[in-house]
Amino acid sequence: MAEILRVQDFHVLGQQARSERRVIMLLVSQADCPYCHLVKEEVIRPMILGGDFRDEILIREMFMDEGEKVIDFRGREAEAADLAHGYGVFVTPTLLFLGPDGKELAKQMTGVNTIEMYYHYVAQSIRSALDRLSGKVT
Repeated sequence: MAEILRVQDFHVLGQQARSERRVIMLLVSQADCPYCHLVKEEVIRPMILGGDFRDEILIREMFMDEGEKVIDFRGREAEAADLAHGYGVFVTPTLLFLGPDGKELAKQMTGVNTIEMYYHYVAQSIRSALDRLSGKVT
């Protein structure tokens, strides 16, 4: 089964994204979120298995449940929920498309409307984020 890595340290992840010139696709989820599970099973795991965008993105998951802690992009410990709220995330699942510095490179995807079209919108957002990362779009 394709594993979605859980992020603990955004500072290290940002350094990796910078050195590899990749976009960070972050799934913000919660343990008891059925739609998060749906997105993982129907979209993200198949992307990983199929090698979609393998050399362009780093796929990670962050749980924003109470008590979850992470290291932020500046190397400081933070509550995962506080980090998520800083991006305006209050609903799960939310997909963020981030640069190595933690700045959003494409419009975030909140919730799930139609799972059948979800991959199409993810791919569009990834391409948009990659264009911004490479400087093609300002």
